[in-house]
Amino acid sequence: MKAFSIILLRILALYIALNPLLALAPMLFGPGSTESYDEWLVTLIAMIVMPLIVGAVLWLVAEPLANKIHPANNADSQSSLHELGLVRAGSFLIGVYLTLQHIGTAISHWIWSGSIAYGSLVVIALGVGLIVGVNFIGELYKKIKYAGSGL
Repeated sequence: MKAFSIILLRILALYIALNPLLALAPMLFGPGSTESYDEWLVTLIAMIVMPLIVGAVLWLVAEPLANKIHPANNADSQSSLHELGLVRAGSFLIGVYLTLQHIGTAISHWIWSGSIAYGSLVVIALGVGLIVGVNFIGELYKKIKYAGSGL
């Protein structure tokens, strides 16, 4: 399960790092704008450079993160381990994706319109909750799954 998590973390790292490059195309080939150089620079950093850096860091720390997601002292059964591992890994990956996607969106929205994207802030908070609460989510999954079986 740990190897599976490492592979998924690295795929997420590649996606996070390469997906924002698609956002660069409208900026380069769109109609000329009158925005200042500083606004373009901040947008470039928020939407392109930051995800590239986060993707590279995520790639490098995939194995330690997988060790944290799947603790070695887990006493669950083998079938339950696979399910719990998938729930933990999936929760973590979804949290990382949502957080990074909406950080760039919130910063870009603030730079271009001067207002705060409250929806993105809520999603960032939920994403961070998914990241730091993987073990809680795994335990919650066990309680919900085994609530009627008496285990």
